Amino acid sequence: MRHLKAYLHRWRIFLIYQCRLENCQIIGKKANVTPLHKKGPKNLVENYRPISLTSIVCKTMERFIRDIILDHMEKRKLFTIHQHGFRKGRSCVTQLIEVLDDWTEQLDNKNAIDTIYLDFQKAFDTVPHQRLISKLQSYGICGKILGWIKDFLANRKQKVVINGTGSNWISVTSGIPQGSILEPILFTIYINDLPDVVQNIVKLFADDTKLYAVVNEEKQQISLQNDIDSLLKWSDRWLLKFNKSKCKHIHLGPNTNIKYKMRESNIQQVTEEKDLGIIIDDKLKFKQHINLQTKKANQRLGMIKRSFDFMDKDMFLTVFKSIVRPHLEYGSSVWSVIYKKEAIQLENVQRRATKLIKNIQHKTYTQRLKYLGLPSLQYRRLRADMIETYKILNNIDKVQYEQMLPLSQTTTRGHSKKLYKKNCRTNVRKYSFSQRVVDEWNKIPKKVIDSQTINTFKSQLNNHWKNLDIKFSPDIYQPGDEKNLLRRVQGAE
Repeated sequence: MRHLKAYLHRWRIFLIYQCRLENCQIIGKKANVTPLHKKGPKNLVENYRPISLTSIVCKTMERFIRDIILDHMEKRKLFTIHQHGFRKGRSCVTQLIEVLDDWTEQLDNKNAIDTIYLDFQKAFDTVPHQRLISKLQSYGICGKILGWIKDFLANRKQKVVINGTGSNWISVTSGIPQGSILEPILFTIYINDLPDVVQNIVKLFADDTKLYAVVNEEKQQISLQNDIDSLLKWSDRWLLKFNKSKCKHIHLGPNTNIKYKMRESNIQQVTEEKDLGIIIDDKLKFKQHINLQTKKANQRLGMIKRSFDFMDKDMFLTVFKSIVRPHLEYGSSVWSVIYKKEAIQLENVQRRATKLIKNIQHKTYTQRLKYLGLPSLQYRRLRADMIETYKILNNIDKVQYEQMLPLSQTTTRGHSKKLYKKNCRTNVRKYSFSQRVVDEWNKIPKKVIDSQTINTFKSQLNNHWKNLDIKFSPDIYQPGDEKNLLRRVQGAE
């Protein structure tokens, strides 16, 4: 171990030395930009994200600098609690779980909520270098680290390369290279003080920003509009402009006709919006999200069917788990299946997929799952909920769980981390993450709950649930009814 540390130290010194050489600086500051299409018409330049392909040696050095900055910011608790992007223990899922728990609780209490989704115009490409340096200094980042970052940002050049053909080199006077290791952390620091200028709640994932508030009274609506105005002043000061045409407003709860403005323009009110990969609708039923993900999974399934004339067990499991199933499970702890019809809709994708193996086509769905060792999607969603609960209660995922998942005061039986179940008035609240996990979590034995690591917990949970009925026989299906299942579902639609 001592020799390994010495080797790593020498390697680090070597990289620092190399990155100071003039030739290495020139190479490290030049980037080939690959345009990556985001969404919208492909003939519009603004619908592409410029990804910079830079020197591997420079990226390795960036990783050292990033780790030092992250350690400084996290140890001193300088990051806002509302930022979930590119931080240890935080993710798209943790942010949406927090937000939806707040929303569903307010709706259950008959409150109305207005949410403003804000979109920055070319956020990463317009960050002014001098203002970024001043913010780094304000957070105590100075000395050689600050000097290295100044040099990293200065005198950069880039060109666009498409199909092997490149444009002329141009100088980069602002922005953080997208695709670099330092890009996420530098932008996160630049936007870190944004929540301080508003009175209501702002949630961030890097540049993805949403502002929301309870709006039962006129003064609350005025407060939300004042926050929008404050954010516009912040954007003017720090030269990060909002793309007004892409800012959206969603209203949840009792009807209201309130309109919100960004200066002279009304913010467009919509009934659904894609939020960190999950479609949020104004009823919080996630029907549109389930429909879209099922459609994508079926498209991938069709592609696989057209590409392979024969598939054995191992080949099928590899392809299905990597290409199809992720579409059906992304963020499953965030959204919930309220209706049986939607559970069948999701499960049918896997049911059809298992028929790609010709030698088991004649078997029932349950028999095919057992042969493949492939759990049902219903079981997988339940398991994902328990894993997420474990991560939250053990502070692996940094979520403010004291209010979301309060511990029960009566623990005479079972384990010490039993959850208290609150009363719910609406299905939206009943099927939210913090409510639906309580009963199943409290049933898990102490031995499983007290697992020291997440991998141990998964192993123990798998062993405890090895004979669970829904693992291979989802209860959404009626015994012997598989033959007419698809026709019944289509008829219900």
